[in-house]
Amino acid sequence: MDIGPEIKNIIFVSEGGLGRVIASTAIVEKIKEKYPDKRILVVAGFPDMFLYNTSVHKVFRFDNPLYFYDDFVTPESFLMHVEPYRTHGYLHGDTHIIKSWCELLGLDPEGAKPKLYFLKREFEAAEIFINKVTNDRKKKFVLFQWTGGIIPKEKNAESYVDSVSRMHKRSLPKAVAQKVVNKLISKGYVVGVVQSETHPELEGAEKICFPIRNVMALLKFSDHFIGIDSFLQHAARAMDVNGVVCWGGTKPERLGYPENVNLKKSVCPTPFCHRPNSYIFDSNPSGFIWNCPHDEKCMEYEVDEIIAAYEEISSK
Repeated sequence: MDIGPEIKNIIFVSEGGLGRVIASTAIVEKIKEKYPDKRILVVAGFPDMFLYNTSVHKVFRFDNPLYFYDDFVTPESFLMHVEPYRTHGYLHGDTHIIKSWCELLGLDPEGAKPKLYFLKREFEAAEIFINKVTNDRKKKFVLFQWTGGIIPKEKNAESYVDSVSRMHKRSLPKAVAQKVVNKLISKGYVVGVVQSETHPELEGAEKICFPIRNVMALLKFSDHFIGIDSFLQHAARAMDVNGVVCWGGTKPERLGYPENVNLKKSVCPTPFCHRPNSYIFDSNPSGFIWNCPHDEKCMEYEVDEIIAAYEEISSK
């Protein structure tokens, strides 16, 4: 892909959920590396992920890109808008989403990783919270994300079940998540559970439902993290924080990072199926979205294996 001197702007469109948008910050870095003299304009559903990014000229929200078309969709602008989920290597191989993105855009994937930028004040606010809940660091603090994807519309069981049924199978059962919290507390940790206001709550944990940048800033002061395939593991990699990730319907080779302890199971004929897959219209004949015929056994982890993996990475 050659971009001539007549092009002054590169428009990069980052679609999808929060984790995918964080992963796409790696692509912005690679675009700027290859085209240092071009201005990079980003359009994304989560523009906060590009705040203070020195590679980005301007960032716009999908739902309110005021005057964007008039000002920037011109012969001086080059549009980069591709779908990395639909490449053969990603769907049927072990091509990582960041590598797939780079290949589609003619970028060098070597060394590509997410990157987030924070102000000193954001970290100061995070540190104040950590000091408060740990009694000035007398206990260690660990961030834990056990469910992710679509946020439930209401705070009840029906709404939660509906939200997770529409996403790739990747959330831990609540009973397993509660046992993880209990075990960590028994070992002297303060556990911050990353969730929305409408997600089910876990007893004994600190509920972390702050604005998203405030949540991610806590990683700087967390004793690693425990998570699933969701935004926290991407944010942690951007901040060089390692942890334990429990995988089920999605695959670490495609969406994870080797620096973490990546737990995975092969308990059905189609492990890491990435289903339901909304990008390729994954519905059954009755018109309902696909549901797992194996009752999501790939996410039924034992608490001891999660804790053992966490102690392994904490000891490094």
